[in-house]
Amino acid sequence: MFLVTGATGKIGRCLVKALLDRKEEVRVLIYGDEKVPFENVEVFYGDIADKETVRKAMYHCDTVFHLAALVDYLAPKDLMYKVNVLGTKNVATFGRDRKVIYLSSTSVYGYKPKEMPITEKTPIKPSNVYGKTKYLAEKYILDIGGIVVRSPIVFGEGFASSYSEMFSLLKENKLPLIGSGSNFIHWIHINDLIQALLLAADNGKPGETYLVAGKDIKTLKALLEIACKYLNSSMPTKNVSKTLARLVANYKVFTSRFTGKKPKLIPAYIDKIASNRTYDVSKAEKELNFKPTVDYETGIKEMVEEFLNKDKNNVSKN
Repeated sequence: MFLVTGATGKIGRCLVKALLDRKEEVRVLIYGDEKVPFENVEVFYGDIADKETVRKAMYHCDTVFHLAALVDYLAPKDLMYKVNVLGTKNVATFGRDRKVIYLSSTSVYGYKPKEMPITEKTPIKPSNVYGKTKYLAEKYILDIGGIVVRSPIVFGEGFASSYSEMFSLLKENKLPLIGSGSNFIHWIHINDLIQALLLAADNGKPGETYLVAGKDIKTLKALLEIACKYLNSSMPTKNVSKTLARLVANYKVFTSRFTGKKPKLIPAYIDKIASNRTYDVSKAEKELNFKPTVDYETGIKEMVEEFLNKDKNNVSKN
């Protein structure tokens, strides 16, 4: 039986569906009273940070996909540590006799890597608390002979909400280009990430880390051009420096403490968009037989159509 933590997240839902398509027995660990979006799965309710909950959830499971994580960059540090590090420690505690696949993040390398393209051996230098917690969590998994999959930002069908602010601004011709737009972006389509996770379970070597990324590497400007094509909008004509963009983002975060409204623009988002990072996935290709297949054109089109349909539905309801 397979256990999937974080099963109600965007990636988790896709992974559960893929496992069910393979006719696997699946158990999901669901936090609180979240609605279960699946049929034909065994549901276990509980908190990943509770040791006894994790022990019970893992009972009779041969393989564990540990996806549960707090990705909110504005969350309290202690809460992020509790979920991302202690939660993973709990999984590791009861995972020694099981195959454990942990979904980590390229955030462990930070936004100013010492080499390009980045490999599994590139020095670890997280730029934020999230990256630090993911790296600390990795250590627990590797210590028990688990398998770590490091993924960059995910895009594609089902992920439009993550890019809705950018699409809205592009559609209204209000999005400035951060920097020159010449920085390289190397993300991964959700289909390719699910492929990588399944291959890690099938072919991954105990105690190994695998870096995965998508088929394409394009500049920020090229990605915006694709989005604008499907949004039927014009490319940004104004440029702002990354430094100025981060200053504005920091100001919005600061003022949100008084307004109580969660800021839509934070420094971490600026770093994600404006940083220059590419990845060497040859290890995953060789040992896992990982072959990314989905290009940016396909994935961005999927998200823009999803965004426009949701926008249209909201207008019709009003």
